[in-house]
Amino acid sequence: MSGFKFIMLFIVIILIIAASKFILRKVFNINKVKKKAFSYHHINSTHRKVDWAVRLTALAVYLILMYQLFYHDLSINLFLFFMTLIFTSENFVRAYFEWKFSADPKQSILSIAEGVILITIVLGIIQFDVLNLLVQ
Repeated sequence: MSGFKFIMLFIVIILIIAASKFILRKVFNINKVKKKAFSYHHINSTHRKVDWAVRLTALAVYLILMYQLFYHDLSINLFLFFMTLIFTSENFVRAYFEWKFSADPKQSILSIAEGVILITIVLGIIQFDVLNLLVQ
């Protein structure tokens, strides 16, 4: 049953982010950019290089965190927090390049908002110990 609860939590998080991006698009009159599913959508070659550097660093940090989680009793909340920081760093890199080099710099508002909302949700999950409540 807890697997269902985790999936529902994940869906709620996705819906919150999607709804907030929809509202921000309407408030700030931001056009929707058509992106292919699972594409990287780099602004320029520098963005591609920086993004891949962040992704490779994130992979190394993920591996270290997984090792610490499984073999050295790292807190799951700390693991979740670090994963969120890594993911949002990718959002903030994208936001910077959208703001500085994109034809539509308003798109950076959506990237920043997504990162801030995700950090806020994860901090709420950690603060209210939602993961342990889902397991019970």
